Amino acid sequence: MAWRAWSEIVGMERADLALRLLAVGLLFQPVGNRWMRPLAMLIAAVLLLSENARRSAWTWGALALFATVRIVLVWPTSDNHAFLLAYWCLAAAIASLAADRDRVLAWNGRALVAGAFVFATLWKAVLSPDFLDGRFFAVSLVGDPRFESFALLATGMERDDFLDLRDLVREHTDGVFVPWDDMPAPPPRLFAVARALTVATIGIEAAVAVTFVAPLAAGFAWIRDVLLLAFCAGTYALAPVAGFGWLLLSMGLAQLDPRRRALRTAYLAVFALVLVETRWPIFASLVAWLGS
Repeated sequence: MAWRAWSEIVGMERADLALRLLAVGLLFQPVGNRWMRPLAMLIAAVLLLSENARRSAWTWGALALFATVRIVLVWPTSDNHAFLLAYWCLAAAIASLAADRDRVLAWNGRALVAGAFVFATLWKAVLSPDFLDGRFFAVSLVGDPRFESFALLATGMERDDFLDLRDLVREHTDGVFVPWDDMPAPPPRLFAVARALTVATIGIEAAVAVTFVAPLAAGFAWIRDVLLLAFCAGTYALAPVAGFGWLLLSMGLAQLDPRRRALRTAYLAVFALVLVETRWPIFASLVAWLGS
């Protein structure tokens, strides 16, 4: 019975499976403020359970409006993927009105992934010298608590020294540097890790951008899917933003060649992996294990 259910999932129309994944993601990671989250979960549950709802332009239009209201309420500090969610829901609504929903959603999925990674690469590699020279990761690894476990593991710092360094970084985010007595010194390994993450991030994002933009021959189209899967599997082990990862995977799955069942299975596996990585951080577990 389990094998039959799995076969049905893998054999679904790609548009339907991609939108189901989006609904599952919204259930696990409801968006919006306190009063919006229950409504988002309700809409996601209806989408997951009802085929008519998933094929209705009204349902997806309502969710696109919902996502837009969420952006407006916190303007201009909304997360990047909040905009992407609104675009993707609007694309689903437009596709629902088309004679060939699957093809229209596939085109939009590829276009949105391409656009997201093109602009991400442009911002990091061209428009932001403080990213290109490694400063972004050097500061984020220390200052952002979400990176703490990875930073401790990668740099080998003691936690007390690391927290002193965080205090120093946070005190001088205004750019006015006033030295302390006994000021903590960043370890050289921190800057080496920051540079490595900078190069890796620009490299993988540029590769995804190029492959999703380029008109690859049918026999090589799998390259774009492998790169996107690698990006999601690696990035969200470090940055626990599951909603962004699931959104990208939904778009990627929508444009995947339906004949590539192994890659379809890989998309589902990475979707589950992002859940594991963001709910049970692997680097925190490693730090705890090494310190025991």
